Amino acid sequence: MEGKVTVEQALSKGRWQLKYLPMIATFGCIGFGFFLSFKGICGGWIYPVCFILGFILGWLVWSYFVVKWKIWAYENVRNINELERKAVEEQLIWSSGSWFEKTEFKDYQQKQKLKQLEKKFLEKDIYKDDVSVPKETVIYYSRFTLIFLLFLYLGISVLGGYFLLEKEYIGLIFIVLGLYLTYDQFKKIKNKSPQIVINNQGIKLKNENLTTWDRIHHDRVYCQSIGKSATSRLAFNDEEISIDDLEITFSELEKLLQVYRVRYEKDNPA
Repeated sequence: MEGKVTVEQALSKGRWQLKYLPMIATFGCIGFGFFLSFKGICGGWIYPVCFILGFILGWLVWSYFVVKWKIWAYENVRNINELERKAVEEQLIWSSGSWFEKTEFKDYQQKQKLKQLEKKFLEKDIYKDDVSVPKETVIYYSRFTLIFLLFLYLGISVLGGYFLLEKEYIGLIFIVLGLYLTYDQFKKIKNKSPQIVINNQGIKLKNENLTTWDRIHHDRVYCQSIGKSATSRLAFNDEEISIDDLEITFSELEKLLQVYRVRYEKDNPA
């Protein structure tokens, strides 16, 4: 079955086993504490107890399933390096060598199996060309996204004005912030130049020269989490750019990186 499961299929199963099930266990334990308190069976002391027990239970669920998922995924997915990188980025697993990795439940047979599968990490990930991808892709700002955000930021300014009318001077902060963000969106709407150009030769960012594929290293699309929000970003070499405002999705850009590099390596064999 090696190579019969895609990276996304493996990650989808991993999200259920390593993210959602632990969350269900954690919040189920906390909810049970609220139920006991509501019924008058336990006092207020049950809240902190259930919060702690819920976190421990969630961690135990993750620790139990993570090794089972790794063995299944590493056996059946061809591009194992891509799989591990994305699983770490999505916080489904911890990076190799991390202290938290030591909390995984492993019996002797599982340890031996994982040790055998380590050899697969030495194999280079394989990607294929796709004839549906044009010779060059030019990526601009998404007009729909920019206009939506423009109205949202104008709404912040209006809300600030309402607060001022009610003599709530915190409204000044809303007005200043809203106007600043609105001005920034206006500049982006007026900007009709390509933000990213990607083709068989390499990648070109706005106001920069094209960087050829043989000089591009660690190119990837990833999500950067900041608190409860996440930003999709393109990164390579020392360059990094947010793609949330652009007319391309995370998966589309990731596919372009793979296809154009394959074409370059085919036309320029080492």
